[in-house]
Amino acid sequence: MRYTQSLVFIMGVVLLASGCLAKPSSRITVMENEKVLDSDNQFILRWTVLEGTGDIEIEMQVNCTGWLGISFAEGQIGQPGSYSDVIMGGFNDELQIGYIEDRHIYLENPDPANGHLFDDSNDILLISATYEEPWSIVRFARSLNTGDPQDIAIVPGPMTVGWTYSSTDDTSLGHDVAGFSRVTFISV
Repeated sequence: MRYTQSLVFIMGVVLLASGCLAKPSSRITVMENEKVLDSDNQFILRWTVLEGTGDIEIEMQVNCTGWLGISFAEGQIGQPGSYSDVIMGGFNDELQIGYIEDRHIYLENPDPANGHLFDDSNDILLISATYEEPWSIVRFARSLNTGDPQDIAIVPGPMTVGWTYSSTDDTSLGHDVAGFSRVTFISV
C-alpha cells in the first residue's frame, strides 16, 4: 500500500513538473490577406477573418515612429451624415508599451478639432504592438459587426478604408500622411 501511495505521489510530481515546463502554445494568427494602401509602400494592411467566430484580426505595418490608424468610412467627406469608424494605435518607445484606441469622426467636417472622438464602448482588442525599425506594427482583433452604433460593420465587398500615420505617439495631434483605399476584407 505504501509503495502504491509513493508511486502515485511520484507520478503526480512528474506530471506537475512536465506541465510547468511545457511550452505555451503559439496562437499567432497567420494573416491570409495583404494590401499595400499607398503608392510609396509605406502602409501595409494584413488581415484574416477568423472562421466561425464572427471576428477579424487586422495588422497594420507602417514606416513611421508614431501612431498609425485605419478607418472604415460611410458616405463622402463633406457630405451630411458621412461617418468614419477610426482605430488608432502604436508602440510607445519611451514607455515600451503598445496602445490602441477605438474612435470615430463625423466626415461632414473632418477637421480633427471637430472629431476623432473616443467611442463610448471599446470594441477592439490589442493583440500586439512593436517597433522594428523602420516599421511600427500593430495587430488587433474586433468583431466583424460589433453591434455598436459608433462602429461600422465589416461586410462582404469593397469598403473604403482611410489610412493615416504620424511621427508622434500623441494621438491628439494630427497626422503626417493620410489617404484612402478600397479594401475587400470579405469576398462577395
